Amino acid sequence: MNLYTHYLKFGISASLGLLAAGVLLFGPRPEANRPKNRVVVTYWEKWTNKEAAQMKQIVNDFNNSVGARKGIYVEYLSMSNINQKTLVSTAGGVPPDIAGVWDTQVPQFAAIDALEPLEDMAKAHGITSDYYKSVYWRGCSYNGHLWGLVSTPGVVALHYNKRIFKENAALLRAAGLDPNRPPRTLDELDRYAKVLDKFDADKHLVRTGYLPMEPGWYLALTTYWFGGDLFDQKTQKFTLLSPPVIKAYEWVRSYSLKLGKASMSEFRSGLGGMDSPQNPFMVGQLAMEQQGPWLANYIENNRPSLNRWITDDKKAEMSWPIEKRRTNYEWGAAPFPSAVEGVQNVAHCPFDVMIIPRGARHVKEAFEFIAYVNEQGPMEKLCMMHCKNSPLRKVSDNFRLHHPNPYIDVFEKLASSPHAQTVPRLALWPEVADELNNVAQRVYLLEAKPEDALREAQTRLQQKYDSFRALQQGRAKSE
Repeated sequence: MNLYTHYLKFGISASLGLLAAGVLLFGPRPEANRPKNRVVVTYWEKWTNKEAAQMKQIVNDFNNSVGARKGIYVEYLSMSNINQKTLVSTAGGVPPDIAGVWDTQVPQFAAIDALEPLEDMAKAHGITSDYYKSVYWRGCSYNGHLWGLVSTPGVVALHYNKRIFKENAALLRAAGLDPNRPPRTLDELDRYAKVLDKFDADKHLVRTGYLPMEPGWYLALTTYWFGGDLFDQKTQKFTLLSPPVIKAYEWVRSYSLKLGKASMSEFRSGLGGMDSPQNPFMVGQLAMEQQGPWLANYIENNRPSLNRWITDDKKAEMSWPIEKRRTNYEWGAAPFPSAVEGVQNVAHCPFDVMIIPRGARHVKEAFEFIAYVNEQGPMEKLCMMHCKNSPLRKVSDNFRLHHPNPYIDVFEKLASSPHAQTVPRLALWPEVADELNNVAQRVYLLEAKPEDALREAQTRLQQKYDSFRALQQGRAKSE
């Protein structure tokens, strides 16, 4: 079975129309100003618009410094569906030298032999586990090898609307809650949410304190905050019927029971998109949500008044001490509270990752650029532009004090926590996530009880995973 067939067999979608006789119908666009006498490294990246332009700055910095000295030129191309195109190009024998994908693709691509291992080159550049925050190093590794390095990281935290808390201070205090701080336990979060739910005269929900489904990006990993895992690496078995996993989905279901499925569905149908001025958190329809540090950028772009509570003079605000800066923001960020007593700073840490596909023409030169991005200076410059934390253990004072997100220390602390986690190290994780999101949908719509939906998912996923392992073992024996 060839590599491409292997991708298709396990549901890793790709378009056959992109492949013709092993030659891709897409590829790097020729650059008129491509310098002579340099090795040209092709770099495909998923970012678009402003984020793509910001990464282009880093590419230009490299080309004008390290690249110029070492005879390397990085040709940068922003594109959609990069995971599919990277797989297809690798199978066709004409991959880019670097691809910017998501953390979820690392074990997936590595398991099907679609990546070049990087640990030796990383070590030669001084990039080791001690250089990185542990959670990101683990996320870049799979089966004993390093398969990528971070371009920009993230951390999921609780965001809360301080103005709404202040305007409802009397109600919060009457419920035994402090309006001047965020919830510290999951039970407290539920109690804050109940107080902040608001209905109009016709009993339509017009504001909710919290909804697990908004934005719902991390629902598949909710069990982390309940002290559980989804997969046992020792037994190679899914653990979807373990008490913490069932409790996590019962918690999701509890919001439908409290608010009413119809009322909540009607409310959600009227919400705006994430990157729009009608974002429910930005317009005050959602008092608390689970999101990453980049939310500060979304707010700045779509509703900057939320970042101007005291003064409109942004330049002056950036010179204030960090605690004073936070007073200028109508929102705050804090660790998302855990359901496990005594356990704090639980976090999911997604990230963007640069990989070198198997068969790339310029592996050594490609890694020179990846290593450059992972130097402290370029990394902090890119992460500040993208409004994200740093994956590196060492962080400068300038990064902490002048980051566009005044709560960046919250995210830095979470990423350094022993309870920080990435997605499970599973080659089939994208399919697992889809299955678990389907479970959440059925549970939230009260179509199935959590244990029943999880039992069905457990059976399907275990069968699929066992088949995948059997095929992998068969391939290993035949090679």
